[in-house]
Amino acid sequence: MAFLQFENIEKTFVNERREEVHALSGLTFDCQKGEFLCIVGPTGCGKTTLLRIAAGLDRADSGTVRIGGDDVKGIRSETTLVFQQYSLFPWRNVMDNVAFGLEMRTQDKKTRYSLSRRFIELMGLTGFEKAYPHELSGGMQQRVAIARALAYDPVLLLMDEPFGALDIRTRYRLQEELLNLWQEERKTILFVTHTIDEAIVLADRILIMRDRPGRIERSISVGPPRPRDRRSKAFLELHIKIREVLEKIIN
Repeated sequence: MAFLQFENIEKTFVNERREEVHALSGLTFDCQKGEFLCIVGPTGCGKTTLLRIAAGLDRADSGTVRIGGDDVKGIRSETTLVFQQYSLFPWRNVMDNVAFGLEMRTQDKKTRYSLSRRFIELMGLTGFEKAYPHELSGGMQQRVAIARALAYDPVLLLMDEPFGALDIRTRYRLQEELLNLWQEERKTILFVTHTIDEAIVLADRILIMRDRPGRIERSISVGPPRPRDRRSKAFLELHIKIREVLEKIIN
């Protein structure tokens, strides 16, 4: 049985202009335990909505989402969502931001700092433990957000375009660091991105979504072993294949 299951999800909401928006229709897919699954699709196709449903922040109108065989009926402590916005507490330094989830679990200070220090080191933040968010670059703030998510030890990590606001150099560096962490921790990751290259670099498998109402158009396994060379023939051929599918969806 798959670790994460979406079965016939339907979702409609009313936007700020009081217009009814059919966001998802018949959305069905599986994600295996330890899989790095990326989702790409046109803007507004419901990618963020499906992440919010998986996180328990929104409810589907119908259909079922299961994690580890259990129906998702609300926010779960085992699931963490990382947004494009860094969502750090400005009054907390790096160490206390990373340790926040463990503090909510009532871990004692020594234990939560010990656990947090490991992910601070893995994300290349050693030496910045006492720095505050306003003293950090955007890329470093996102490293803190990812370190906080991983320190919480989730069974499922949901990521909503976490590198979308970063410059290319920083984005490539964080992609590499996230992959290193994933290979060490083997967390199940559901990662939304608008960037085809990013999906190919990161994913075991890529889901392509149709335009609204969102549903899965294609599932593509990513063949080349990691690390993946963006200049290789296999990489470029896969990029073209995904782009062609997206262009047919949009047109």
